[in-house]
Amino acid sequence: MDIRNTLLAFSPIPIALALAATCLAGEAASTPPPVAPGAARLVPSLPVAGRMRLLIDTDAANEIDDLYAIALVLRSPDRFQLEGFVATHFLEGNTVDSPKTIELSYAVIKELLASEAGGSAIRVERGGALLRSLSDASDSAGARFIIERAHAGTPEEPLWVVALGAASNVASALLLDPGIADRIRVVFHARSEQSWPERSEQFNVKGDVLAARSLLASKVPLVWFDTGAQLTAPMAETERLLALGGMPAFLHKYRMRQDYFRSEKKGFFDLGDIAWLIDPATCVQEEVDVPHMDQQMRFVQNHDLGRMIRVYSCRREPVWKLFYSRMGITAGNQGKQ
Repeated sequence: MDIRNTLLAFSPIPIALALAATCLAGEAASTPPPVAPGAARLVPSLPVAGRMRLLIDTDAANEIDDLYAIALVLRSPDRFQLEGFVATHFLEGNTVDSPKTIELSYAVIKELLASEAGGSAIRVERGGALLRSLSDASDSAGARFIIERAHAGTPEEPLWVVALGAASNVASALLLDPGIADRIRVVFHARSEQSWPERSEQFNVKGDVLAARSLLASKVPLVWFDTGAQLTAPMAETERLLALGGMPAFLHKYRMRQDYFRSEKKGFFDLGDIAWLIDPATCVQEEVDVPHMDQQMRFVQNHDLGRMIRVYSCRREPVWKLFYSRMGITAGNQGKQ
């Protein structure tokens, strides 16, 4: 998830370094080990058809785009077998109050699910705090939930984990049980296309730099979702959701809660991640070498971590057309009942 002004005040010493001040200086500055020889990193590929097992890790209380992304998942049962949600922390100003922000995210996820028929039955777990070092997981019910659902599948039928917030929970799950690496595929929303390939300047990465570094250095098949700013929507456009009632109406009403959400230029960044999972033609992707990252969020390319998918552009019109059609708005039905 992205947030206002995140990219406007980037310091050479990122916020997350101060937040992780409890880490040993040597550990924080070190480079994580490369993928073990002989353990080639799989490049993830989307199934052309059929359902995907999906788990969403989200800081839903921080932004509105998570909610629209979740709604698209809930209205796409033909594509997703939804396993549940993990609520994660987020930055407030220059600090992370993990218990507080996790609880806020948990409450918003539950509120959204309550607006959709059958949604309240979907499992939601609380995630954990920031990583303390590159090798020290932050154990939590959320990380254990990811591990549980990973083992419920196979390498041939993996669990897709979409991290729409900081990577703390999925990185911790991989540290707690490295054996799940071939049973999951991770999509990490790390939108900072303007600074690739030199560095990241993104809110989710800043939220737990150690977790992002650990994720890159792991063996997990990875999608680096590096775009989404194109996905703006005027208020008059989302207002059509009101007439549909239920979850669609909730989405527009939620947009009314903050002036920032009501901006005509407001990006619904995370919506792109889900649209791409449903129809990869809505976005543009490439296969690239996985870089290392240092604690200042600079990329270092040693060409020893395998390959990953980088999604670097979204097509606004196809993404929103997909979203509105799943909500129940089509060319002949502009939200009227």
